[in-house]
Amino acid sequence: MHQANGLPPSGGQSHMPSVVNGINGVAQSYDYPEPTADGPYQVLDQYHSRPRRLRVACVGAGASGLCLAYKMGKMLEAGSWELTLFEKNKEFGGTWYENTYPGVACDIPSHNYTFTWDPNPDWSHFFAYGPEIQKYFVGFAKRHGSEKYMKLNSKVVECKWNEDKGIWEITIEDQNTKETWNDWAHVVVNGTGILNNWQWPSIEGLHDFAGPKMHSASWDHGIDLDDKVIGVIGNGSTSVQIVPQLQKVAKKVQAYMRSPTWISPPFGSAALTSVQKGQDVDPGMRQYEFTDADKQRFREDKDFHLQFRKGIEAEINGLFGMYRQDSDLSKQFRQVITDEMNRRMGPGNQELKDFIIPTWSPGCRRISPGDGYLEALVQPNVEPIMVGIEKVVPEGIQTTDGVVHKMDVLVCATGFKVAFQPAFRVVNAAGKTIQEDWVNGPNLYLGVSAPRFPNYYTIVGPGATWSNGTLLPSIETTIEYSVKMMKKIQTEAIKAIEVQQEALDDIYAHFDEFHKTTVWQEECRSWFKDGKVKNRIYLWPGSTIHFLKTIKEPRMEDYNIRWRHKNRFAFLGNGDVKATANRDVDGLSRYMRSSDHEWTVD
Repeated sequence: MHQANGLPPSGGQSHMPSVVNGINGVAQSYDYPEPTADGPYQVLDQYHSRPRRLRVACVGAGASGLCLAYKMGKMLEAGSWELTLFEKNKEFGGTWYENTYPGVACDIPSHNYTFTWDPNPDWSHFFAYGPEIQKYFVGFAKRHGSEKYMKLNSKVVECKWNEDKGIWEITIEDQNTKETWNDWAHVVVNGTGILNNWQWPSIEGLHDFAGPKMHSASWDHGIDLDDKVIGVIGNGSTSVQIVPQLQKVAKKVQAYMRSPTWISPPFGSAALTSVQKGQDVDPGMRQYEFTDADKQRFREDKDFHLQFRKGIEAEINGLFGMYRQDSDLSKQFRQVITDEMNRRMGPGNQELKDFIIPTWSPGCRRISPGDGYLEALVQPNVEPIMVGIEKVVPEGIQTTDGVVHKMDVLVCATGFKVAFQPAFRVVNAAGKTIQEDWVNGPNLYLGVSAPRFPNYYTIVGPGATWSNGTLLPSIETTIEYSVKMMKKIQTEAIKAIEVQQEALDDIYAHFDEFHKTTVWQEECRSWFKDGKVKNRIYLWPGSTIHFLKTIKEPRMEDYNIRWRHKNRFAFLGNGDVKATANRDVDGLSRYMRSSDHEWTVD
């Protein structure tokens, strides 16, 4: 008998079995999900929410793939998951591995083009150049062991959903041998990005050109450009970076421009003043080279570095009002950018100014900040060609006015085949591909989930924040969203989870109403609108931070779920919790605390 005070009898210890002392423990193991059992429902002999081993395939080993590997390690139980990053290239890094053209750089300030928890104090410039960005991601992968998850030279060509097994059957092509092989996963993550597959422009006779030609996304560094006549097709963000570099070495640059474009002063530059104090700098220059003293201060004063980064991010997020049509901020930006473009082109050059300064509002197409482009266009060895291209001939380009412009080298800075649809086949249980399902345009909830395609997550797809703000925070938060869904799948015995079409219809209805008053619906051709002048606008209706707030936690009410067992509560198991198996005193008393703070049970 116990004494009234609840203590064991004097002179001895309690003989009651104690889980803390090792009685009735349940050993941990992580097996693949078992198939649905025949016969009536039976209680599973497991603790509450014991995870099943989850097999995940990610297409791409760029920023999204690296972030996914890191976040799965942080958010899922060790040993309860498997991951493969399938990368088509011989090296990882995505955009920054593939794009090596002269002047390649990011249009977001470098200190904010890192994972938000992994700052880099050693950036050389305010706007980082491509090789340095690639170096950052390579360093990140080595520090966090990401390379062990990668299969390089491995191009995913098809993912096909098997409803009976609740898995994706994956076909991969070896890029060296061109042989195919098969793999499988419970979850597929599309981390390829929207701007991944470059394409030649659709111009008659393009391949009839007799000289060397190249695309900006597949730069041939073996082609001699010195003292050559070089034709550059395009005047988007890539051409803005290439033309000033070619102007320095070429005999002549012919710059073919189809449409006007806004060339803006730097974004996030207000924060830069905190490191430029006392220095003689050109306020019109977007680029700035950090001194050794700047880098040392960033390294040693982490609070200053954080505030510097936060200042840039806050400035960019605070500018969303410029995308509201006819707003004071939009009008102010139009005037500021117009004045700056005129200043950069100098006196005269009126024909160029009339052509290149748009009539539509800043932001209708993504703004291109760029030092040197407008200045290059007015140099004696650069000829802006503002007449349409009729065809390419062996000696050069024939424009619609009948003139043949002869050249030695042809450069196509014409961008990418915008991957609103994945570059690989994705087939659902009904045998329908995403291409067939999206016949009327993209059909992607919050840029991440597609109705009728379960356990499939796109990282920052159409409908996310592509036109304003920094992209990496959106990638990170979408990755976290996807991993939270994975955790639910593996701990609640879920076979398939897919977003409801009704939820997507509602969010697109909100898009359509919201964008009636944004600059994106004006008369400009943009990939935000699937390459059209008038179309649904596949951009998030708010700032980056507005998007992050929306996807911070999954809205499960927007999803349909199919379970692996005959009872959705099978994951409750035999009445134990994880702490029982771990003999964890704290875990078995988590709700006992000295103050009123949030608590959870593992």
